[in-house]
Amino acid sequence: MTGIYNFVSGGIIGFLIAKIFAGKKEGEKGLIGSIKFSIGQYTVHLHHWIIATLVLVFLFSIGVYNNFVYGLFFGIIVQGLCYRDFYKIIYKQ
Repeated sequence: MTGIYNFVSGGIIGFLIAKIFAGKKEGEKGLIGSIKFSIGQYTVHLHHWIIATLVLVFLFSIGVYNNFVYGLFFGIIVQGLCYRDFYKIIYKQ
């Protein structure tokens, strides 16, 4: 049962960390800026939930099994998906 508690506590902490450091609402700059870059006439926005997903997949693929860490990144992902523009990854400038 310890594993689920570690996952949930990690999730809560991850959600709160993302809430503190990300912008308060869509388009607003947070304490840590967004990763955006241009390709021609398009902007690519690597949302924090995408980065957290990639890190989580990487950790799993190299054999890191830690419920707290999984929960931490899951909380960051959930918080990022709470924004209305979470799906806007590639868009025209």
